[in-house]
Amino acid sequence: MQSFVRFFRWMFSVRILWRLFIGILSVITLITIAWQFENWRGRTKWGKWKTEWENKGEKFDLASVLSPKVPHDKNLAKSVLFEPLFDRDTNGNLSNQVAFDVAQNRFSLRSTPRNTFGWRYGQQTNLDNWEREFLQLPDPPVKGVMPADTVLAALESYADDMVTLANEVRRPKSRFDIRYEDSFNEHLPHLQVLRQAAVLFSLRASASLVKGDVNGALADTVTIIRLAESIAAEPSIIAQLVRVSILEIGIQSFWEGSADHKWLAAHMVELRSELQPINLIQGMALSFRGERNMFNHWLSRLTGGDTDAVRQLEMFTDLSNPISISLPAGWIYQNQFHINRIITDTILPSIDLKKRRLATTGFNSIDEEIRTLKEGFTPYCFLAGMVLGAYDRMAIKMSAGQAAIDQAIIVTALENHLLVKASYPESLDALTPEWLKNVPGDWFSNSGMVYRLNSEGTFTLYSIGYNETEDDGRYVFGSGKRKPIEWDEGDWPWPSVMVE
Repeated sequence: MQSFVRFFRWMFSVRILWRLFIGILSVITLITIAWQFENWRGRTKWGKWKTEWENKGEKFDLASVLSPKVPHDKNLAKSVLFEPLFDRDTNGNLSNQVAFDVAQNRFSLRSTPRNTFGWRYGQQTNLDNWEREFLQLPDPPVKGVMPADTVLAALESYADDMVTLANEVRRPKSRFDIRYEDSFNEHLPHLQVLRQAAVLFSLRASASLVKGDVNGALADTVTIIRLAESIAAEPSIIAQLVRVSILEIGIQSFWEGSADHKWLAAHMVELRSELQPINLIQGMALSFRGERNMFNHWLSRLTGGDTDAVRQLEMFTDLSNPISISLPAGWIYQNQFHINRIITDTILPSIDLKKRRLATTGFNSIDEEIRTLKEGFTPYCFLAGMVLGAYDRMAIKMSAGQAAIDQAIIVTALENHLLVKASYPESLDALTPEWLKNVPGDWFSNSGMVYRLNSEGTFTLYSIGYNETEDDGRYVFGSGKRKPIEWDEGDWPWPSVMVE
């Protein structure tokens, strides 16, 4: 007992307490110094790099990637079809849930048959499958003489809205009221609506071609193209991918009309005028800059202690709010540096808009670097490894879409040549200057698209694709019933004939 008392007195003596105080104070001081040093180092590293690129003309703020505001009367987004999607109060809450639901589901279908939009496989729209789908509805249309009749009858329930949208899409510009400042909480309901509408227009165009209404099919195909281009200026990867998806839907009806030689010369001219301004690679560059700058906006909120930004941080980490808030700002700056460096130093220089070339090596190296960041977890790059995506997959999707658009432009001229000369040309050079001012090239080859006139009078047209290697104009297919295209292998051909 006496020993305990002596120990207690010693433990709580002034001398020992003073030493403990000094020790704790020293630890706190060291932590504070280390904390401040980390903050200084991270802020300095990010600031120096950012200044160097700003001096080269690069901009890293959110406003720099947003399109200018558009007057209401010229803005497709202000159509009565879309306004309820973005009608929100100052807190970001929907003003009218019922109106929102109506707008969001205006063009929706209960389901879509398999193997839809198979033009890359040389497959025409299977109207038999669509007929069966529509006849299973609770209120089915009257079965027509042929599947095209049934499909057109089923689409009558959407007719008024389709007429309105076809008229509204003629507005020259669009800018949807997207709150990009909300970072990962921004609402993009219009993307689904636009794609759903594109499906209806493409389906009607295919049925119209079967029925001989070529003008109607042309009008619907043009509408699809304009729907896609209404989001061309949106600086997000998801918007640009949806844009590509909508254009591919539009290509289905265009391809069916060209493969079956149903388009007239005037149709080719109009389609070509709609297709030629499309630049998906420019949209790709915009989306990478947009994602980068949205990250910057979010990270600036994070370093400022914004609680919403902290909650969004938990989308990528297992960190709780208290820990997230206590992270040194310098660590955030280090991650910001890595995110910006990867996109700015490697990805964007891989996109050469002037020479119309895409350097696949850049995207491949980035894929490897992001994998390394994820595996080598450190406080300086943990966010970079989590938020940066599979950019090579995105680049493939967008460049494949651009290749299809460029091929479609060439095909409009080839069909014009066929109508006038009764045959396809020996080379693409014969298309200029009468039908094309310049023949679109290949984003993966200085030699341009590969073209051959076949002995049976058809043609072969293809891009050498993402692997930058000649593969005799053939896709490489994966396994499975659908035989998915392996986009990073093989060539990217345009099917010139339909597969029975």
